[in-house]
Amino acid sequence: MTEFRLSALQLNELELMRAGAYGHALRYELPSKGGHHASLLLTTAVPGRSVTLLDTEATPVARVRVLETTADARGTWVGGLVEVLREPSAPAFAELRPAALPEPVSDATLLLGRRSGSLDGTVIVVDGGDAHALAQTVRGLRTDGLSVRVLPEPAAAHVPAAGRSELLERLASVVVASTVTVIRGEQKAPGDGVVVLFTGLSGSGKSTIARQVTRRLRAESSQRVTLLDGDEVRAMLSSGLGFSRADRELNVRRIGWVAAQISANGGIAICAPIAPYASIRAEVREMAERVGRFVLVHVATPLEECEARDRKGLYAKARAGEITEFTGISDPYDEPLDADVVVGADGQDAASAADAVVAHVTGAADAAYMI
Repeated sequence: MTEFRLSALQLNELELMRAGAYGHALRYELPSKGGHHASLLLTTAVPGRSVTLLDTEATPVARVRVLETTADARGTWVGGLVEVLREPSAPAFAELRPAALPEPVSDATLLLGRRSGSLDGTVIVVDGGDAHALAQTVRGLRTDGLSVRVLPEPAAAHVPAAGRSELLERLASVVVASTVTVIRGEQKAPGDGVVVLFTGLSGSGKSTIARQVTRRLRAESSQRVTLLDGDEVRAMLSSGLGFSRADRELNVRRIGWVAAQISANGGIAICAPIAPYASIRAEVREMAERVGRFVLVHVATPLEECEARDRKGLYAKARAGEITEFTGISDPYDEPLDADVVVGADGQDAASAADAVVAHVTGAADAAYMI
C-alpha cells in the first residue's frame, strides 16, 4: 500500500471535498476532467490499488481507491474514490471554515491578495498555507467589526496560475456565499524573506557561487543570510538518506522546509543542492512563496565541463559503474524551464555569476524590489 503525506494545500483540497465544494462524491479526478474537480498529484511513488493519505503529522486521514492514473513530468495523477479514516489535526480558524458553517451566507466579499481600502459586510479570506499571514488578516478584519469566513485554498495542481482566481471565486460561491464579490488587494509577497535555490549538476559550481552570493548579501543586506549547502545538509540534516529518487526528493524537501522557515522569519536562505527533479523544485517553490519570495538559479555548466572539473573523481566512478544513480550519467537531470536566473553557461566565472544572482535578489536588476 502506498502512503503519501499531503501538503497544506492538498489538505485544504481534501477539506473542500468533504465540505461539498466538488459535489456530493468524495473523489479525485484526473486533470483531463477540468479545473472544477479535486485532483491528487503524487510526487513520491507510483501507487498500487490504494493510497493512504497522511496529514502533516504523518497520521493517516484518508484512503483513495485508485481507479485510474496518468503520469507526466511532475509525477503521477490519481483518480479514485476517497474514504475518510479520521479527522486531520484542526486547521487554523476551524470555526470560520466551510465545515463549521454548513449554510452559506447570502453575499460576501472575497479578498484576493492583501487588504487595501475599506470593506464591509462578510469578508472571505483565503487560507493559502501561511498561518501567520492568515491570523494577521483575520485579526485586522475582526478589529474593524467585520464578519469573517475562511476559504481553504486547494492545491489544484492541474489549474494554471491564470485560472486560480476564477477557481477560488467559484469555490467561494459554492461553500461560503450565494453571491460573491471579488476584491483584488495588494499582490506583493507575504513577507521580506527570500529563498534562493541553486540547481545544477555535480561540479557545476553551485557551492562556490552560493558562498560568494552569501558573503555579498551579508555585506549588502540588513537581513540575516543562511547558507544551506548541499554537502553540509547531507551530513547534518540528511545523514541517513541514500541516493534513490525518493531519498533525493526527501533531502531537497527538508532543505526547502528549513529555508521556508528562515524566510518566514524575514531571513534569506541560500540553498545549493543538486535538486535534479522538476517536481520537487516546484514543491519547494510552493513552500517558499507562501511566506516570501523564491528565486530559482540554474547553474547551467555543461556536463563536459563538470566532468573535466571532477575533483572528487565522482564522474569517473559513475562512468565505470562504481556509483549508480548518478545525476547526469545514470540518473536524469530535469533542465529547469522556470529558472529566474541562469548562470554558468559559456564559461561564465563564479564572480560574474554571483553578481547576476545578487542583482536579481537585491533588485538591482528590478527597481521594484529592494532589500
